[in-house]
Amino acid sequence: MPSANGSIVSHNGSKFVATFIIDEIQYVYSGNVNPNPGAFNVTKATLTYGSTADLTGTHSFTGQVGISKVTFNIRNGPVAGGPLPDNGHVDPASTVDGSGTWTTA
Repeated sequence: MPSANGSIVSHNGSKFVATFIIDEIQYVYSGNVNPNPGAFNVTKATLTYGSTADLTGTHSFTGQVGISKVTFNIRNGPVAGGPLPDNGHVDPASTVDGSGTWTTA
């Protein structure tokens, strides 16, 4: 499966923005996280996906935030995640779900 590097950022824990660059196009998956795990910032995130056709529309996800990583398993196949920085661990870890919408720029 192809992969891309990027980031996943949440300033307040309830909303997030995941940004990845694929073939010079910015793909953004943004949405809500439940329950609120607190703020987090993954600067070395990786997105794995089947094709860029998977990176369109609105899709729910399940995953984990904390202690040292974030993982979002998006319902239609893609997986976004990565390590939290040493000074940005989220403790305790939370099992989360939510929904996000893909856009491109």
